Amino acid sequence: MPLLTHGTTLIAGGQLLVVCVVLLGSLSYQFILGELPCPLCVLQRVAFLLACLGPVGILRRTASADRAIADARSFGCTLLASLLGFLVSTRQILLHIVPPDAGYGPPVMGLHLYTWAAIVFLCLIASSALGLLRLSADTQPLPKWVSRGLMGLILAIAVVIAAATFAMEGFHFLLPDDPDSYQLFW
Repeated sequence: MPLLTHGTTLIAGGQLLVVCVVLLGSLSYQFILGELPCPLCVLQRVAFLLACLGPVGILRRTASADRAIADARSFGCTLLASLLGFLVSTRQILLHIVPPDAGYGPPVMGLHLYTWAAIVFLCLIASSALGLLRLSADTQPLPKWVSRGLMGLILAIAVVIAAATFAMEGFHFLLPDDPDSYQLFW
């Protein structure tokens, strides 16, 4: 079966894979390098997880007459969540754009993680627009093991992010602006 017959499901699977890689990278920064995320970083993580709802909806759907409408709604959900994440990333970029400010956290290939997040959110917006253009009724689903594996991975990442954020915030009402420890254990 040619790869192009997968259409929207291939785009959705690619989106999920990219978000998984980005979130695993941010979690490795947190747990391996000890760089705790600021509140804006946590909001970007939440936006990435919300952007995954669209691809998960596409990969979980079954054959139906309204498949194109359901796919359009799913890509719309990804578009909105990605726009929110892009706005949060842009806010963080603008906070650290003044020359004496070195930025938050160490740069990766010359750019900070929040700048990379803005780029990935723009890519999610572009791929969702492409997915809307590729809507068709004859789209083939991805193999079940691929779909289930990606959905399981994003669910596991969401649980780790929720637990890590709770450990950072503890029983306080707000996250600290510049976190330096896990308040739950402090």
